[in-house]
This record gives sequence, structure tokens and C-alpha cells, in this order.
Amino acid sequence: MLEVLSRLQFALTVAFHFIFVPFTIGLIIFVLIFEHRYYKTDDQKFKKLSEFFGNIFIINYAFGIVTGIVMTVQFGTNWSEYVRAMGDVFGSPLVIEALLAFFLEATFAGIWAFRRNKISKTFRLITLWMIFIGVMLSALWIITANGFMQNPVGATWLVDEGKVIFDNFGNLFFNPYAWYMFTHNHLASIMLTSFIVLAISMYHIQKKHNADAFKISAKIAAWVILITAVLMPITGNLYMNLIAVVQPDKLNMIQNGVSVSQDVGEILPIYVRGAFLVMVGLGTFFILFGLYVVIYFERIYTSNTLKKIMYAFIPLPYIAIMTGWMVAEMGRQPWIIYNMMKVSEGISQVPVAQVWFSIILLISFYVLLFFMDYYLSIKTIRKGFDGDLS
Repeated sequence: MLEVLSRLQFALTVAFHFIFVPFTIGLIIFVLIFEHRYYKTDDQKFKKLSEFFGNIFIINYAFGIVTGIVMTVQFGTNWSEYVRAMGDVFGSPLVIEALLAFFLEATFAGIWAFRRNKISKTFRLITLWMIFIGVMLSALWIITANGFMQNPVGATWLVDEGKVIFDNFGNLFFNPYAWYMFTHNHLASIMLTSFIVLAISMYHIQKKHNADAFKISAKIAAWVILITAVLMPITGNLYMNLIAVVQPDKLNMIQNGVSVSQDVGEILPIYVRGAFLVMVGLGTFFILFGLYVVIYFERIYTSNTLKKIMYAFIPLPYIAIMTGWMVAEMGRQPWIIYNMMKVSEGISQVPVAQVWFSIILLISFYVLLFFMDYYLSIKTIRKGFDGDLS
């Protein structure tokens, strides 16, 4: 029961945190595109689009920080044995992520939020580039740490001490698993954001609020959906080729719904295969959807019914990302560090009642955070931006 509850708590914590992470990763790219076009053309449409979507980014970035802190804290409360074993390896990428990436993006996000209209066009663009670089570096170091758990390289497992000793930073950083996942995850994040940007743009076009400006963002989002949807199966196939070598049992779960491990049971591999099929099915739909939106953009632009359909599709890329995460994480069971440490060996030995209490507390806290983020985001989206630029 203790292991089940600890895993449930971690799953809830990560899943909620991941509502914000892919959205902000993709959104900062859109904001940077709009700001760059404003810098080059001095067109006020691009400036307004940059600031509008930049406001949405700041809101969700702030909530992402809060949920990320909670996720970090529970490593010490629920997974102390894992932290003790992994401390030597986790220390380097996570310290770099905190001291370099996080402070970089947080500092310039503050400048963008409070001073963007009091700085020059050049410094506005530099500010967004710094946020973008910080966000990318932050994601890279987190995925580097997770990549080690999936494909442990650059370190040695000391059986007698039950811990990992760091050997080679280069092997850790250039872990092929981490780079495949970095690429695949970022394409998924950009595609997810494109669905949201498309829906927001169509909402304002329907309301006839700066339709010319939002037509620009809608067209960009449509093309990005198509491009990322086509690239996703390519990177996914390369990832499958890698796990055939480093995690053959995961591939067996994906293809056949069974595992050779006695510690996994019969149900989990079926979940892994089911999640994979959902992800692939949605990926196929995204390609067709991207083609349709690009080819029939003008039809959607003039049809209120088709615009409303755009709103209904927002949950789909979230489902695809979550099922992909399930394949990646559940597929390596029973290992928390692949072929080194099992999940059951990494949990904290604390009373079950305490874990139940923390789960209930977290759910209550996250419900509050969700409605706060939803209220602020929807309020900002509906407001649009001042002035008629049409």
C-alpha cells in the first residue's frame, strides 16, 4: 500500500505540473516569433500579439514554478531512499538547472512582465531570447536527469552501498535517451501550444476583435501543428529504435502488451500498450487535422461552427502527452533507475496515514491552483488587447 500511494502521489504531482510545462515551452517560442517580427517590421500587430501571448505565458509560468516546487519537495518526503542513491548524479544537472537556467529565465521573465514598455525594442527582443534560452536549458537538464533513470550512463552502481557514483559528465550529458526525449517532448510541447494559440486566435476572430492580427497568429499556429505533427512520428520511430537496445522489455510491452519481468504483473503492460495506441492514434489525427486546417484555413476563418470545433480539440494534445509520459515511465517498471534500483527500494518508510494526508492536501491545493490559473488565463484571453488594429 505504501508503494502504491507514493507512486500515486508522484503521478498526481508530475501530471499537474505538466499541465503548465509543455504549454510554456511552446508559448515562449510563439511570443519570440511575434516579437522578432515586431523588431523587424515595427508593425504594431506583432507587438500586440507578443504582449498578449506574453501575458498568458507569465501567468502559466508562475503556476508552473509553484507546482514544480511541490514536486521537488516530495522527493525528500516520499522518495528519500531514491534521493540518497541518486544524489551524486542528480546533483550536477539539477544544480545547473537551478543556478543557470531557472535564474536566467526568471530574471528576464520579471523584466518582461514589469518593464517591457520601458525598455528599447532591442532589449525587449534580448529579454525574450534570454527567457527562451532559460526555458530550453531548464528542460534540457531535467530531461538529462530523467534520461539517466531510463538509461544510466556516466555513473557506477555500488551494490554494497546502494548508491550511484558519478563517473563521467560527458556521458551523462550526451546520453542518447535524453536527447531523443528532449526533441520528442519539445515537438509535442510546441504542437500542444499551437492548438491553444489557434483556438485563442479563432475565438477573437469570431468576436471580430483585431481579426487581422489574430489571423496572423492562427495561420502560424496551423502551419506549426502540421509541421510538428509530421515530425513527431519520425522522432518517435528513432526513439523506438533506441529503446529496442537499452530497454527491450519496454518495447515488448509496447508491441505485445506483456513483460518478461515477474515484478510487473499482467495489467501494467496492457496499460502501456493501450497508452501507446492512444498516443499513436492521436498522432495520426494531428497530421490529418494539420493538413485540414492549412488547406481549408479560409473556410474555418469564415465559419463560426468550425471555429468552435477548434476549442474542443484543446484537450487532445494534452491526452497525447500524458499517454506518452505513461509509456515512458510505466514502461520501465519495476525500475526507478533502470537495471539498478527498483521502485520499491526507493520509497520513504513513512506511515501510510501520512501519505494519505499529503495526497488529500495536494489534491486540495492543486484544485485551488487550477481554478486560479483558469480564472486568470481565461480573463486575460477574453480581454485580448486594447485598441483596434484591424
